This record gives sequence, C-alpha cells and structure tokens, in this order.
Amino acid sequence: MTRQFWIALHRYTGLAMTIFLGIAALTGCLLSFERPLDAWLNPALFTPRRAGHADPEAAVASMQHANPGLIATYYPVRADPRRNMTISVAPRGPASLDFDEVFLDSGDGHVVGTRQSGAGWDRPHLMRAIYELHCDLLIGGVGRWLMGITAVLWLLSNFVGVWLTWPARRPFWKSWKRSWVFRRSSPLPRMLLDIHRASGLWLLAPLTVLAFTSAAMSFFSEALMPVVERLSPPSPSPFDVPATGRRSVTPPDMHAVLVAANERARAHHLLWQPAVFQFDQDRDLAGIRFTATGRENYGGLGPVTYWFDGASGRFVHEDNPYRDSAGFAVARALYPLHTGQMIGAPGVLLDLVLGLATLEQAGTGIYLWLKRRRMRRPAGSSRPRASPPIRLS
Repeated sequence: MTRQFWIALHRYTGLAMTIFLGIAALTGCLLSFERPLDAWLNPALFTPRRAGHADPEAAVASMQHANPGLIATYYPVRADPRRNMTISVAPRGPASLDFDEVFLDSGDGHVVGTRQSGAGWDRPHLMRAIYELHCDLLIGGVGRWLMGITAVLWLLSNFVGVWLTWPARRPFWKSWKRSWVFRRSSPLPRMLLDIHRASGLWLLAPLTVLAFTSAAMSFFSEALMPVVERLSPPSPSPFDVPATGRRSVTPPDMHAVLVAANERARAHHLLWQPAVFQFDQDRDLAGIRFTATGRENYGGLGPVTYWFDGASGRFVHEDNPYRDSAGFAVARALYPLHTGQMIGAPGVLLDLVLGLATLEQAGTGIYLWLKRRRMRRPAGSSRPRASPPIRLS
C-alpha cells in the first residue's frame, strides 16, 4: 500500500474519532481528581464537622440499628479524619430506599447526609455523570461500543502515526531525530505538525497502554475474558455463576468477618491492612478488602479480598491477583494501568499528562486538516488548486 494510503487512513480515522476521543480525554483528566472534586463540590457530605476518630464498625452498627430498613454493603474499615465515611447501603427487605449512600461524620459517626448515586448535572451527581460520560457517553451499551471502537482506532492510529514518521533516507537516526523535536520559530502550521508528531513519539508507550486498556475494558466480557479463560483461566469463583435472586436481609457479623480475614491474611503472610468491608446481598457473601496502606486504592494489581459466607462465617473464596493465573492478573491490571494508580501518585499525574496530550493531538490534528482544506480550496472558489501539502517526514 502506498504512503498516501496510510496518510489518508491516519487522517480520516483521526477525524472520525476526534469527538469521542476528546470527550474521553477531557473527562479522564477530571476523573484523575474524582474524589477531591466530589468532596469540593459537596462539602456538606464530605467535610467532618466534629473532631475525633469514629470507629466505622460501631458507627455502621449504630446506623443499621437506628434504620432497620437498610443494610450496609460497603464501607471503610478505618475512618479518615479529613473526610467523612461514605457507606453504601441497600434496602433490607422488599421496600425501596430513595438513597444508596449514607455519609457518617468521621469525628463521632453521626449521619450527616445521604444521596442516590447516579449521573446528574447537579453537584451531588456531577462526578458520576462525568464518569459515565467517560465510559459510555451516558447512553449505555451503545455508548460503550462507540468508545470501545474509538479506543481500537486510537490504538491502530498510534502505530500508523509512528510508521509515517519512519525516515525513508539515511542516516536513519539523524533523519528520524527531526521527528522528535519542534521549533518555536517555525511557522504555526509546521510547528503544530511537529508538536503533533513529537508528542505522539515521546508518549507512544503510555498512550498505547492507555488505548489498549480502554479497548479491553470496553469489550471486557465480549473479547478480553474469553481470551483469558481460554489461555490462562482464573481460579473458580462464586461470582462465576449468576446469583440465586434471593437477597439476604440479615447483616453479617462484621467483627467476626474482620477477625477471620485478619487471621487468614496472617496465615498467608499478607502484610497488608484491611481497608474495606463488602457485603454481597445476592450471594450472602461478606468480604474484607486488603491494601498495602489500609486505605482503598489500586496500587499494583489492586487489593486482595477474602470472602466469607454471611450466615456461617465460613471462608469461601480468595480474590487475589498476585496468586491466581497470569490471565487473571492481566484482567485485574487493566484498571490500575488505565488510571495510573498502579504506581501511585506519579502514575495518576502521568495519566493527567496523557489526557492533556490526547486533547492536544486531537486539536492539532483538526487544525492541520482544516488548514490543508483551506489551502486546497481558496475563498471564493469552488475549484481546488494545487498546493504542496505539509510533509509528514
């Protein structure tokens, strides 16, 4: 295939995905600060009003006792004195609730507010709207497929772009070096082309990872997991089969589950700390999620979770990407890689830089395309004129 074909492919796939890629990049930049932004938008829910260190277990037990119609399904094992505790809740019986999150003051454990999680353009729901816009354009499955296809095109376009910078003359490195730099003294179109090209080369590796993880998470059940289960299947899990449909209405003994999880962690020489309590009502399973810091985070391959039967307290399953199959480790690495949390704060900062670079590449790509069209079609004339294009090498 000719070079002009690859140039056209790179140009028009870029144009086709510009809007979707721009949305993903902008929302991704905002999601790098999702928690602090949510707290800033909703200080009444997240900012403690009293000094102290409430015990989450006791505070949740008190909340459930005062509100027998609900049951806690997710909460931190230890409170952060700088931020209120967010407790996920569900109805205990057939009645419904008009909220699914309760906020407890980290100072004394009293209820400071509630909200129904979900997308919306008001303050309590704005960050969730941004998250869903990032994942599926707020239109569900169709949006997820559109974003997944965009990610695949983005991944392919990255490599086509690199190939277009490949020097056709020797010496190779001296010729290629020009593609890695830009000069501020160049005319604007040339400078923007150089920025577009150089940023793609310098950030090729992390941008490729970002594009791949985007595509893999968009098509997780359709493409990634079938490959994982064929090549390197994970250990059997109680979550492999559909739930029975009978929701448990009896909360588990939270303290007993925590004690059992700590004992199991010590027996397996896991030096991490319990971070989050989880309860799956549909399967009557209670879990303790462990992290290196004792706070919810996705460093490395993410947390390790021990699951127990909610009624008997019997150990059921260990969700551990560090001891499971290579395929399961790949699947669990997607989210930490995509968000940068795998390597902590530096990774999150890099993720922000990649989002800004993606916006830059989309913007410079559109500008260069429009510039080329204007050069080919001068004002007041519908007949194209010959004009030398900006060379890509």
